[in-house]
Amino acid sequence: MGTVRASAWDLAVEGIEETLARGESPSLARLGRLGQLGSMPSLIAALESGEEANELAEAFARERHSLGLAPPEVLAELLAVGRVLDRHGEAEARHALDACVRAYFERVTDELADRASRDPLSGLLHHRAFHETVRREAARARRYRGGLALVALDLDDFKRVNDTSGHAEGDRLLRAFSRALGRTARESDTVGRLGGDEFAALLLNADEAAVGAFFARLRERVPAGICFSAGSASLNEGPADAEALFALADRRLYESKAARAA
Repeated sequence: MGTVRASAWDLAVEGIEETLARGESPSLARLGRLGQLGSMPSLIAALESGEEANELAEAFARERHSLGLAPPEVLAELLAVGRVLDRHGEAEARHALDACVRAYFERVTDELADRASRDPLSGLLHHRAFHETVRREAARARRYRGGLALVALDLDDFKRVNDTSGHAEGDRLLRAFSRALGRTARESDTVGRLGGDEFAALLLNADEAAVGAFFARLRERVPAGICFSAGSASLNEGPADAEALFALADRRLYESKAARAA
């Protein structure tokens, strides 16, 4: 048995005590010693061989998050373990831990970036992130002559629902429609909430038949009692840029809404 594996428990205790002494994890201080240690000894033991270290680090992070520790607190623990390994001259284990720390930091950073691009009520991309996606994909589709369609949608009589039933009911409808829209989209599609009751979907490699299939799937998934209007525009119809594509889809949306109201 290697030195690190044999002394994993003691190294974990040393790392915990250093984290607590520095005051870098207030949430950790509220736990008992067994809770503080958690799966850290197993993680440290795995560092010596490098086997399953990343998987154990991911499990350790999930465990810590479930106990209420924030990402900076988890990172502080891992960095404390790194200092402990340095003091004990365990360079190989420290190198393996550094890889775990980088992977954890990248994951947390990606999650924060994704969260920052989403509308908090619906979980869909917010207005700015969706527009940026359309501009990027439209430029790519023009370069490689790919098909692309933009669908604009909004809920019918949404203002009346808010006025008569209250904003809580309006929010419920928005969340229900958002779920239906998200489940309708293919893996290659992008959906967003542009504000209020306005939504949009970007369909890649989509022709007229694909747009029709999208509408059919969406109508099947939208809960009873929610009505919506929609309009679509395709890049191959000639819009000069993403903004012109939005304008054409919006115009057709309102033409559809006017026709339904007539």
